Amino acid sequence: MIKGTPEYIKVMNRNTVLSLIVKEKSISRAMISTRTNLSKSTVSSIVDELLSEDIIRERGEGLSTKLGGRKPIELVFNPSAGCIVGIDIGATKSIVVISDLAGKILSEEIVQRDKRHSSEFLDEIIRTAKQMAANLGVEDKLIGVGVGIPGTTDIDSGIARFVPKLDWVDYPIRDVLQKEFGLDVFIDNDVNMAVYGEKWLGVGKAYNNFVFISIGDGIGSGIIIDNKIYRGHNFTAGEVGYLVLSKDALKTERYTPDAYGYFESVASGSAIERKIGISCKEVFEKASRNDLKCIEAVNEMTEYLSMGIANIVSVLSPQAVIIGGGVSKAGLGLLLSIRKEVSRLTPIKSEIVLSELGENAGVMGCVGSVLANKYGISFY
Repeated sequence: MIKGTPEYIKVMNRNTVLSLIVKEKSISRAMISTRTNLSKSTVSSIVDELLSEDIIRERGEGLSTKLGGRKPIELVFNPSAGCIVGIDIGATKSIVVISDLAGKILSEEIVQRDKRHSSEFLDEIIRTAKQMAANLGVEDKLIGVGVGIPGTTDIDSGIARFVPKLDWVDYPIRDVLQKEFGLDVFIDNDVNMAVYGEKWLGVGKAYNNFVFISIGDGIGSGIIIDNKIYRGHNFTAGEVGYLVLSKDALKTERYTPDAYGYFESVASGSAIERKIGISCKEVFEKASRNDLKCIEAVNEMTEYLSMGIANIVSVLSPQAVIIGGGVSKAGLGLLLSIRKEVSRLTPIKSEIVLSELGENAGVMGCVGSVLANKYGISFY
């Protein structure tokens, strides 16, 4: 039984009802009452409120009971009731989307940083998002903005604590964006947003406990434990780029937040680029054409990735490890090699799969964060 003030209980009951409607896609009032153990009068009151806000709609008639009688009216979520701005900020580019409430992307733009200062980069992101909403004619339908930040982020205060690639230290990003958009803004670390996106719309839907590893310029991870993002002390959980896999790490005097950790210095996309002198994409392409130097580099990268993932599996015993980021585009060959090596390095069993959302995992997590915070919708 939920304890608290009547207002708190009302909000929690509303969230429960709406989350069930979203999850089931189509459900009657009577079935909601049965599934939630809420009284029919409470369900009816909540449903009437949601209908008046156009967040849900009535649709036709459902199946009659075995005893016959009047068929119940089905309730469905209305994804066109509003729109959401999702912004996945990166060091070199940002993805901006306008989405409906079901995660359907209505418009998407890539904003390149080029040589812009971080303030100019952010200004361009804001201008782009506003123009996208204007082009769609949905300015009045926007309900919030979700933002992924490539660094340590305090989600309670809305402050980007340390984002070296953008030169942000204790930057009040939420206040800045709320002033610009006139909307509620919800922020989190970019990889936490990605793990949330995978949980909502990607392969993560099948798991209650999993780790999402983004392998690109660097390496980071988001962790879901018992259907909740684990953020750790000071919101810094998941910084797997600092994993130490060899005593070679001791050659570095000190690892700092504004530099590569050992794991990402040997296994990230930027690591392979520094080693070979061409883009990571080109390295994998040449390896597929039997270039021996590139094959050697890919094999070494795979070995390091396998060691890091084996350590994560041994410590957390997740149901799955989901691999995302630019390097995941290497596809099935890389995946199969990692699976083989990890199974050799640890007896702990965990599925290892590729992300289904690709580069959009983060920005869809940004959209989902708005739904969860504004409407209390749970995707679990």
